[in-house]
This record gives sequence, C-alpha cells and structure tokens, in this order.
Amino acid sequence: MKKIITNTVALKSVALGLFIATFGMPLMAQTTCTLDPVFVASPKYGIWPDSATNFVSGQVGVAYAQNITIKVPLDTVQNPVKICFTRFELLVPPSYPNYNLPPGLTLTGNPANLKFPGNANSCAIISGTPTTAGTYTLHFQVDVYGTIISASQSCPTPVNPNTGSKISTENIDYYVINISSASAINDYQIVHNLSVFPQPASQSIHLRFYSTQSDVVNFQLVDITGKMIMTKVIDTVVGENTTTINVENVDNGIYFYVLTDKNQNRISDKVIIQH
Repeated sequence: MKKIITNTVALKSVALGLFIATFGMPLMAQTTCTLDPVFVASPKYGIWPDSATNFVSGQVGVAYAQNITIKVPLDTVQNPVKICFTRFELLVPPSYPNYNLPPGLTLTGNPANLKFPGNANSCAIISGTPTTAGTYTLHFQVDVYGTIISASQSCPTPVNPNTGSKISTENIDYYVINISSASAINDYQIVHNLSVFPQPASQSIHLRFYSTQSDVVNFQLVDITGKMIMTKVIDTVVGENTTTINVENVDNGIYFYVLTDKNQNRISDKVIIQH
C-alpha cells in the first residue's frame, strides 16, 4: 500500500535517478538533489518516491544517485486543535549507522542539515558508488516539530523552521535498495520505475521513468487484438524523464503500452483511453 503524507502528523514516506556507466566507464555520481516537478505540482504532501514505488536498484561499481522530494504541509487539523508544522528533521537511528545504506552510498540534502521546513518543498539525494552486493533495508528517524493552536486559528506564514516543539518521532523501515554484483553492462535494464498517468486518459498520457543512460527507448501503443496503434522514439537523459503522448485521436478502449530499451528489456502494462 502506498504511503504518502496527506496532512497527517506522522511522516510516512521518505525519489530517484540511477546512474550507470556507458561501455563500462563509471560516471560521476550526482551529488546535488533536484525536485520532482510532477510531485511538486500535485496536491499531495510527503515524499516522492512513495513506499510503493520504492528506490531503484544499483550495481556494484556503477555510480548511483536517487533524488528524493520532500513536501512538508503547513498544517493539519485534529479537532479541536491545529498543528502548524515548522520542520521535519531526518536523523540517523542509533542502531543503524548511515541509515543502513549500501556501502559506498551517502545521503545529503538541501537544506544540508536535513531539517526540512514546513510549508515548503525540499530535496535530498542518495549517491555514491556501491561496493558490496546485497539487499539493504534502510532505516530513517524523522522528528516532527510544530506548534499547536486552536483549529479555528491560522498558522503563521512564512514559517520559521527554528521554532516549534517536537510533536512525534517516526521510524521508517520500508525502503529497500538492492545492489547487484558486477555484470555485463548490456544485460542491465536501462528504464526503471515507469508510471503512466492519468488512468483513464483522455487527451494525453504522461510517462514518468528513470533512465540509467542518455539514450533512446521505443514506445509502442497496441490494442487488445495486437494491432500497433502508435510508435514513438523517446530520447532519455540520465535520471528522471517525463514524456507526454497525445492520444486524443485514439479511440476509446483498453490498450497496452510497451517501452523497450536498446538491450531489448521491455516494460508493459495496460492503459485505458476514455474521451
């Protein structure tokens, strides 16, 4: 089940870009975080990627970077009071040094002290070059700070992140990073965490995914009889990609989309078009 904050006290989710070397030469890992524009534009609060999407996998010896977008709301109402959030602090749990990240990876953020202010968009990034294969369950401690006022009152703006008292502490342990051993680069999947929205679609569909290489992928739209309806070549960049496909001339119905990378790895699922 997805976990995204929607004006609740507890922080329930802690997004993404995987970097891979071309022809076996490691890339420099991205060290500056960036905001996910789709999540920022959405009405949701919390962190992207959510727990259902989770974090992408990595590979030993291949530079890795995953962006995380944090949207802290201004307040939440719990009658008869209102909680005005001043900041969410991300801390290392005492029993899990370095958040139990895979060896070679570190977490940094903007702001650098990982104190994310209320009523604001912030970001963090996990980056580096993994050195040890394995499955790593990450552990984060999140301390929520704020002030409590009457539900009929308004929270002060702009928010002062240096104020407020600790309201709650949340321990997050449902994010996983899988690190595979070194292997042939051509066997590695380039596209990760593809999402297609909205469902159903009317005028257009949006594809959001993370690419490990700057290259091209092929998009195909197929009807339920197997007839090819549309094809498109998509240029990718390393990290997050968002592409819009116009479907206003496609008949109503159930279709299947297929995204194929140069290594012939395929991702496929259905999309409903309804004008």
